[in-house]
Amino acid sequence: MINFKHLYKRWVNYEFWPYGFFYVPAYFYYFILALKARSLLYFTALNPVMRFGGTFLSSKEQLLKQLPPQYLPKSICVDLQEAPERMLHKAVSSGIELPLIIKPDNAERGKGVEKIESLKELEHYCSQSKYKKLLVQEYIDYPIELGLLFYWDLEGKPQISSLGTKAFCTVTGDGKSTFEKLIRNHPRVAHRAKFLRNKKDFSLRWDEIIPKGEEILVEPIGNHNRGTTFLDGRDKITKAMLDWTSGLLKQIQGFDYGRIDLKIKDWGAFEKKEGIKILEINGVNSEPIHIYDPNYSLFKAYKDLFFHMRIIQQLSLKKIKHNQHPSSIKEFQKGYFQYLLTK
Repeated sequence: MINFKHLYKRWVNYEFWPYGFFYVPAYFYYFILALKARSLLYFTALNPVMRFGGTFLSSKEQLLKQLPPQYLPKSICVDLQEAPERMLHKAVSSGIELPLIIKPDNAERGKGVEKIESLKELEHYCSQSKYKKLLVQEYIDYPIELGLLFYWDLEGKPQISSLGTKAFCTVTGDGKSTFEKLIRNHPRVAHRAKFLRNKKDFSLRWDEIIPKGEEILVEPIGNHNRGTTFLDGRDKITKAMLDWTSGLLKQIQGFDYGRIDLKIKDWGAFEKKEGIKILEINGVNSEPIHIYDPNYSLFKAYKDLFFHMRIIQQLSLKKIKHNQHPSSIKEFQKGYFQYLLTK
């Protein structure tokens, strides 16, 4: 049954809009920036350590390998053609126990990221995946997950321009409603009811009346499309955070601009330089996720989005001036078709 109240809320609030629809004004602005840069692919001059600046085909594993191991979850790469039993055996042999995280090694926007609790779930994931190379990671249960957007400005100084915190989706029992009803009445996950119904832990409780006050975590993956709320955390940016981030990213030769997705034990982690785990690093396709805060206005969201697009263009022009050439259209097309084939 269609819940028109939820549909209305998802269309009124831009944070729920489809990616392509929300970005329509940005596409027009991109062409203006491209005309000024005299290059359609100016952005590929950035992040030479990543393919096409990190637009696509950038290996998460290869980037993470360049960072200090104390800040990384245990990780291995596996091929989709491997038997799930073999994948799990390799993971356990590398110290990665269940539950674990599995994701495509070169996908964007949280596509294909899942928390795996059992061999059966791993088998189901592999049967559905379209990506050939997969990254298996240790599940990190730190309570705070962040999306931190960093770049070196035109003077070479480190800048954190966006910090988004992630509030994972939960439902709370009222002593009257079944778990199904709580899901279908939640605007962030009602559209995923069919998927959630088939998850083992949820299927067992689907028709159960949830006791009053009991909170159930619906989605452990910090993905906006799965119900996670992105909040503006820029007021929590500190000098210690900036110093730690700049010191870390100096170790990646050729990193100019991008977002680090990470988890921390507490807000003192950057001062102590411990209790930090980096989940992945993205390039020029990175969004300033604070703009999806429910209390943010559409005008401010586009203003901040366009600001970051200008930063990318300005940094790219500086690199081009210093003989870092952007990709050719032919190279980019070839890479894009290769990207499609990896899915």
